Amino acid sequence: MPNNGQNSWRTQKMYSFSEVAHLAHVSASTVRNWLLGYSTEKGRVEPLFQSHDADEKVCSFLELIEIVVAANFRKAEHKSFKLVRLAYDNARKIYKFDYPFARIELKAIGGHIVHIMREPGAILQAIDQPEQYTLPDLVQQIISEQIEYEYELASKWYPVGKKTPIVVNPRISAGVPIIEGRGITVEAIYKRFKADQDISFIEKDFDLKHGIVEKVIRYREKVGI
Repeated sequence: MPNNGQNSWRTQKMYSFSEVAHLAHVSASTVRNWLLGYSTEKGRVEPLFQSHDADEKVCSFLELIEIVVAANFRKAEHKSFKLVRLAYDNARKIYKFDYPFARIELKAIGGHIVHIMREPGAILQAIDQPEQYTLPDLVQQIISEQIEYEYELASKWYPVGKKTPIVVNPRISAGVPIIEGRGITVEAIYKRFKADQDISFIEKDFDLKHGIVEKVIRYREKVGI
């Protein structure tokens, strides 16, 4: 993995809590609680993620990815907060690095949060139950559908999946969603659409393949930013 200086594009603060909330499809209060912790009548609930400074009100790309991963387990995969916290804490303990949800490829399979190991012959490891190293029914390698890695750490995020060229790349356009390979922001296309420009005209003007603009519009209206 590159040193901290070379890695600064992933760790520099660039997203507000509200921007992270929209991108990850969670509430701003959830982002705040996961990063800063919160208090209840029963006492203090510690933050889910341990690498965020208590006085920071903005997030890095890696923190965005960790929230995206946790939100996926909580909502799409219906995993409990307790299970997600256990997986996160175990991952930090086992692998001894910050940002474990952005560093290792994880997937909810067979009732567990699983670390996908890519070495030849490697087994799958359930990090919510670290003593359980083998899941007999899981025999094929799972490829991440949304996250691209560089030096085994998240470097790009495809929020609609890699088959759609919408990407969040912290090295381009301040990490806002763009069209991959073009540098055109989702917002630029959406503003054209809202200004009553015809979709076919937008496609021709930006030299985009047919159907891309419609996907961009659907994505932009879903995230609402």
